[in-house]
Parts: sequence; structure tokens; C-alpha cells
Amino acid sequence: MRTVVPKFWEHCTIDERLEPRVAKDYRNTIARFLRFSDCVVSYESVRAYLRTYLDKAPKTYNNQLCGLRAFICRFLRQPELVEGLKKAHEPNDYDPKVPSKTQLIKGFNALTDIRSKAIFLFYATTGLRCGEVLRLNRFGDIDFQLRAVRSKHDTRTKKAGVTFYNEECEEYLLEYLDSREDESEKVFSIGWRPFLRIWDNVSEAAGIKITPQVLRIWFSTEMGELGVPDRYVDIFQGRAPRSVLAKHYTGKGLETLKRIYDKANLKVLS
Repeated sequence: MRTVVPKFWEHCTIDERLEPRVAKDYRNTIARFLRFSDCVVSYESVRAYLRTYLDKAPKTYNNQLCGLRAFICRFLRQPELVEGLKKAHEPNDYDPKVPSKTQLIKGFNALTDIRSKAIFLFYATTGLRCGEVLRLNRFGDIDFQLRAVRSKHDTRTKKAGVTFYNEECEEYLLEYLDSREDESEKVFSIGWRPFLRIWDNVSEAAGIKITPQVLRIWFSTEMGELGVPDRYVDIFQGRAPRSVLAKHYTGKGLETLKRIYDKANLKVLS
């Protein structure tokens, strides 16, 4: 086990070129599985392991199965050991509670430092994914003149959008960056625990759960209500085809997106 798990992790990162987060999740899944099965890999041991996840959320069960398939089918090359095992059905009727403007303002006002305020407004006004924002390079991914964000995030299933942030966010973002004394290239230099604390504080003050994912949903909903066509919201949030995203990455395409974003006049604090 001491050698197999690291080798599998290398397989995920080098051979399959999986995202670091996915490779880490798969590695942890296999470490748990091998401890559970005493390093016995068989159809029976796989079924017994998955049985312990039957009471978990369908997505959790499916994540375990994906990790097992990567290990057994593609690393060990023994696909017969997971043959016939199906993913759990994931209901698509999830209806998240979207916070109101009043709740967003309450959450924002609960934040006491400029970094937290900048992070909150950046998520709310760009509509980007959680990890996408945390990986942004402040020297290469942001056009401060246009307030444009052109992330290089690009995986097998998720593409980077071409988006913008508004004047509300600009005020706090520039103040935060000017106060920085570190040499990190990241737009937001913050540890995971302080980052999570932001959303705990915001949620408590707002009386509703608010996370980066919730703000991504709020952005999509709000832009729709402001009259922005779905095809442009998809570009802002990285759901459009790569060819469409590339078309709007620079030049006139970027200028067109800028006009559409500004015309919507998205506001969070007013």
C-alpha cells in the first residue's frame, strides 16, 4: 500500500493529467479502499466498500466509484473487477436558495477587513468558480483597465470564462492589492481556513448559506433578470464552447462582452 498509492497518484497526475484536486481525491479514495479491504482488490471487496456509501449522498457514492474505476480499470488494467457497477442517480431538481440583495449586503457588512470584502465582491460580480478565482494570477489574468478577467483555467470538463467585475468590486480590489506586501502572484493571497471563515461569517450575518458557489448562482440569476442573454452568461461563466470563448478572448469580441456586461449595470451593494 505504501508504494501502490503514491504510484497511483503519479499515474493520475502524469499519465491522465488530472487536476491536482481530482488526483488527490482519487488517491485518498484508494487509500481508504485498500485499508478497508486489507489490500485485497476483487469484485467482492469493491462491492463491500461501496456498500458503506449507500447511505451517503449520490454524488459522494459516485465520486468513490470514479476513483475505484480510475485505479482498477486504468491503473491496474483489470476492468472486469468493476464491471456492471453503476453510478447512483443524482437528482437534477436541486433548487438552491438564492440570497436577496438585502441578505448579500448584510453578509458583506459583517466582513471587517479589506481582503474579505474584495473576495466577496469579486465572486459576486464575476460569477467565477471557487477554485478558479483562487488560482488567478494578478499579473497575467486580469486587465485592470477593462476590469476583465481572462482565466487560464481549462480542464476536461470545465472551461475558463471571459468575465468582468464591476466598479463596486474595483474599489475594494485595488485597495486590497495596494496594501499587499507579499510577492505572491495570486490575486488573492489567503489560506484555506481564513477563506472558509469568510463564508461562515457572511452566512451567519445574512441568515442564509452563502458560498462562492451560491454567489455564482446569484450572478447567473441576476444577470438573467437584468436582461443579459443566456449565451453571454455562459461565456462569463465558462459554459460556452471553447471556440466561442476563444472568439471573445481579445479584440472586438472582448469589447463586445464588456459593453454587454456594463449595460447590465450589475450591482451588489445598491
